[in-house]
This record gives sequence, structure tokens and C-alpha cells, in this order.
Amino acid sequence: MALVRRLVVGDEVELFDGVGTLAVGVIRTASNRKVTLDVRETRVLPKPKRPQIVIAASVAKGERFEWLIGKCTELGVDRICPVLFERTVKQAKNPKVNERWDNLAVSAAKQCRRVFLPQMDKPAPLTKAVETLSKEYPNAKFLLGSLSDSAQPLIDREFGSGDIVALVGPEGGLTEEEEALLQSYGCQAVRLTDTVLRIETAGVAFAAVLAARRNAQESK
Repeated sequence: MALVRRLVVGDEVELFDGVGTLAVGVIRTASNRKVTLDVRETRVLPKPKRPQIVIAASVAKGERFEWLIGKCTELGVDRICPVLFERTVKQAKNPKVNERWDNLAVSAAKQCRRVFLPQMDKPAPLTKAVETLSKEYPNAKFLLGSLSDSAQPLIDREFGSGDIVALVGPEGGLTEEEEALLQSYGCQAVRLTDTVLRIETAGVAFAAVLAARRNAQESK
């Protein structure tokens, strides 16, 4: 770390654990493999009591989902759920993919100086993901990105006082069974733009609008 950051003995650094603890330390020794610090100050910050933003997106191919994780972390999303729809592009099995996703969220949090890490779920089929989220966020509004003429523009929606679960389907679209399932949970279609978006673009668009709405509401 010290070499990558070009840090030297005597430099001040910040440390965090992802759940609210923030420490300030000074580098005492630094080598290729090890850095030791003198911790000068430690603070435990309370987690903000505010509506949660959950992005539940179809897993995208290659590095695209990794990009989504990084940007959603920067924007303040509270939870990222990789969802397996019927038409989600099949991925090669990687037993360490969740470890990599966790590390990406940590890196993004460091970059934007975010103290609380988002919850990073393991990939789950749509049925299981929606069932879990509805139980853990019983008062949440479920939104689905759509180009339907009847879909309300997301930018026109007030954030409200409840949690938001924003779903992004696969680029092949939802099956009739999946649409019926989401309707049974009261999921509402919303329009992000008038153009067809890729999964990661839609996820970040959701995150940006919802985070901005939440921040505006908190500043009133």
C-alpha cells in the first residue's frame, strides 16, 4: 500500500472498517510487505437513519457488473443485489467472484471516502431475491426500469420516507412469469430515459437519481 500510494514514514493516513469506525494514524515503518502505524485518533460514527437504496440488477457479463458495483458504492447505495433472471447471460463459475466484488466495493469506498460499506449479496434467482428483499424491507417500494409508455419518469417521483428497491432486468427482457411475479409484489415500472440502457448504465442511473433525491430530502 505504501509504495502504491507513495507514502513515507511520518505521513498521516485514515483507516476504516466499513461499519462506522474511522481512525487516523501516522506511518511508523513502511516496507514492501508491511506498514505499521501509530493510531492517534479513533471515532465510531453512527450509521445514518435514512431510507435505504437497494439496487437489484441482473448480472452483466465481464467487467460491466464490476463497474456497476464501483459506481453504486460511490453514489451511496446501501445494498447491491446481483439477480439471476431467466434471460441473464450465463457466467463462467468463479468461486472467488464474491470476494472480488467485496474488494471492489472496498476500493470504491476508499476512493470516495465512504465510511459505511454497502451490503454486497451473492447472486440469487429473481424469486429468491425478491422474497428476501420484501421480508427485510417490508415497507419498501419496488421499482423496475422500463420503456413502457405507462411508466412514470423516475425523475418526477418523490423519494418518500420508505426504502427503495430498484430492479434492473436483463438486456433480453423479462419473461411473462417474471413480470407477473414482480406485479404480485407491487413493483412499479419507471422510466429512466427514452433510450435502451445497458444493465450497468441503468443501475447507475437509478442510483444517481435516487441518491440525489434522498440527499435533497434530507437537506430540507
